[in-house]
Amino acid sequence: MLYIRLIMNSSVEEILDFKTCCGLRMFDQNLEIHVRNLGDSPVNVPGYFDLEGEHGSKRFDTLSPAGEHRINPGEIKAFYCYMDEPLWLKARRLVFYDGEGTKYEIGISHDSNTEEKHGNHTVHGRA
Repeated sequence: MLYIRLIMNSSVEEILDFKTCCGLRMFDQNLEIHVRNLGDSPVNVPGYFDLEGEHGSKRFDTLSPAGEHRINPGEIKAFYCYMDEPLWLKARRLVFYDGEGTKYEIGISHDSNTEEKHGNHTVHGRA
């Protein structure tokens, strides 16, 4: 089972700029996704998700780091990507997958809350 946390308008771009000051640059990484394996066995997750909302369904395959990743029990893997703010505001659900095709649908609420007031939008979800 996966536990997923979404953080919109994350400060990850500033952090990655600092860590890669002399090398690779990662611009506009404003969506941070934490995926935790709550199960007893490793789970493989592909480097993409679907965003569903007023626009229909749109696949995002631009996650960083790219490719399929193995997440061992209890571990957390962080993914990053650019998310268009107007598209995000029209989104209702983010669908993440594991290597076996299991869907993890995370509802996105745009109601005002403490984290949004500080520039972040955090949502938790389980399959």
